[in-house]
Amino acid sequence: MIILENVTKEYTSGTPALNGIDLRIEKGEFVFVVGNSGSGKSTLIKLLLKELDATSGKIYVNKKYLNKITRKRLPSLRRDIGVVFQDFRLLPDRNVYDNIAFAMKVVEAPSRIIRGRVLAMLSMVGLLDKYKSFPNELSGGEQQRVAIARALVNEPSILLCDEPTGNLDPENSWEIMKILDEINKRGTTVLVVTHNMEIVQAMKKRTITMNNGKIISDVEKGGYFYED
Repeated sequence: MIILENVTKEYTSGTPALNGIDLRIEKGEFVFVVGNSGSGKSTLIKLLLKELDATSGKIYVNKKYLNKITRKRLPSLRRDIGVVFQDFRLLPDRNVYDNIAFAMKVVEAPSRIIRGRVLAMLSMVGLLDKYKSFPNELSGGEQQRVAIARALVNEPSILLCDEPTGNLDPENSWEIMKILDEINKRGTTVLVVTHNMEIVQAMKKRTITMNNGKIISDVEKGGYFYED
């Protein structure tokens, strides 16, 4: 599902954000990516979304060779990748239903299909009764659940989560992780960048640790990582 072969990313300063990364993530895996600030985690996410280009090396996402993908084909790539951020990024002037539906309207899905999918996503994240609410009427945990529903409404095969619990208290953090685990059990490949060591250790998923732009550890059942 995701393959990186000897990938390096250098910014204009010449400092490598990623330095010779080799990584393979199979279809249906749940993977944590951990490490201290500046270790290269966010750069990795941006490369997978083709927001950045690698300086050298090869990147494949869902059988697409990102090094050669054209700007015209980028929307097709990104439709197959759901993304959840730390800061939710909901549209403040639209209610929950319209925030989720917006992702389908962008790809010009038929109205009847939009309604069914939006309601199914809201049911999955436990917010069916909040479909008319606006983001400022929701708690942080509820906003993140809406963001997850929006990320999944177009049925992507991969879900990338960049610090999805970073702004949440422990109780809401666990609710979000339960949802992500359930999404993974339904077949979606899930990649979670996080600083939350408690969650990583408790969930016992494959854990990749990064430091100074390199992968220093890749273990099947969770593992220690460097703290800031």
